[in-house]
Amino acid sequence: MLKIAVLFGGTSSEHRISLRTGEFICRTLDSMGHKVKPILITQDGNWVLPSKYRLLLPDNTALDPDSYQNRFEELHQAKAGPFLGLDCDIVFLGLHGGQGEDGSIQGFLSVLGIPFTGSGVKASALAMDKIGANKVFQQSGMNVAPFWELRKKDYESKEISLDSLPLEFPLFLKPVHGGSSVNTFRVDSKHQLAEKLSVFFEKEEHAILQKFLSGTEVSCGVWEHKKNGKRKLEVLPPTEILPGGEFFDMDSKYKPGLSQEITPARLETNIIRRIQEQAILAHQILGCEGYSRSDFIVVEGTPFILETNTLPGMTETSLIPQQAKAAGITMEEIYAALIDLGMERAGKIPVS
Repeated sequence: MLKIAVLFGGTSSEHRISLRTGEFICRTLDSMGHKVKPILITQDGNWVLPSKYRLLLPDNTALDPDSYQNRFEELHQAKAGPFLGLDCDIVFLGLHGGQGEDGSIQGFLSVLGIPFTGSGVKASALAMDKIGANKVFQQSGMNVAPFWELRKKDYESKEISLDSLPLEFPLFLKPVHGGSSVNTFRVDSKHQLAEKLSVFFEKEEHAILQKFLSGTEVSCGVWEHKKNGKRKLEVLPPTEILPGGEFFDMDSKYKPGLSQEITPARLETNIIRRIQEQAILAHQILGCEGYSRSDFIVVEGTPFILETNTLPGMTETSLIPQQAKAAGITMEEIYAALIDLGMERAGKIPVS
């Protein structure tokens, strides 16, 4: 039995989704017999944690550091431990988007020496950057839809105009750093794009414009665990997605009944194999750890990668739980592997 702090909520546009993910994670960990401490990060960045404030300092500041620490601990009747009173063996990350998924919280916990689940700083930051990730995908020989970059400051200062970009319509307008299809729009003309940008740039600073591809939407998860003492990367059955709207938007993803998700996907065996191979490749070239989920669009039998999620959704309608069930794998198994790998990375305990 471990003491596990679950971080959920957060300051990103995916706050509400993270609340549901956090609840799912907490319930699952509790059913596994762990001691669970849910920690809510509010939308304005505050941490909901009990705390006390007392100004008690040692009298003699000339004490050597060890003596100073001992005296400080005596005054406060507390021992040195993890920052913010987390008092846990490991942090299970239930955050999505923003600082929860872009490497910020991962770096914070790494500096504090607190083990956490999922990918580290570099992989989290790269996967969250749609421009950077797409370039890495291209360099690795993966198929990527044509894309263009547009920053708010350049667009509003007229340093870059829509006429200067070789755009191909229809296309998607998406935040470079974001997920769950928040602030994502399909646009069919330059005029419509200009209208959407006026709204988009009220909340975002950096946009990716990516050509719309007509095909079958598919998502495929991978997870890592130890087998015979060696780390093994295992791919899950891909899910075919039939959106309720014109694309797999936020409502389709998280409102039951608005989309149809079929696991395993109804695709030929060789296409499924290619999707699974590319999901593993994306995980590896980005440097992901623990688990990830990559999204694709299959056009005439060819998979085009859209993005990789380092902290994929874990709600009752999320894809990783669906795929794990189809593979005969329990979420308890996946969570146990994530915890062991996170603690192994921090040098806390060997993975069993």
